[in-house]
Amino acid sequence: MVMPMLMGATMDASAILTQIISILVGGIRGIATGIGEGLSSLATSIFLDTTGEAATLSVFGMFVAIFAGISLAIGLSRLVVRWISTLGGSRV
Repeated sequence: MVMPMLMGATMDASAILTQIISILVGGIRGIATGIGEGLSSLATSIFLDTTGEAATLSVFGMFVAIFAGISLAIGLSRLVVRWISTLGGSRV
């Protein structure tokens, strides 16, 4: 199958299919790049305070880090207590 192009050149079906796929993938890649940059700037603006020379955690970022640490400590403590309590039990 040969289709005439705008500039007078001809392309076969595989070349046309290759062009369509590259256009679609390029669009998806552009959308993904835009979403990634937007999420990165959103996370930076929420969790980092960049008013000084160096970037530091914002107040919200500190609260998130503190509560994440507490949650991790509680979860690990529960696992350790559950593991210790199973050591003396019979496994029948």
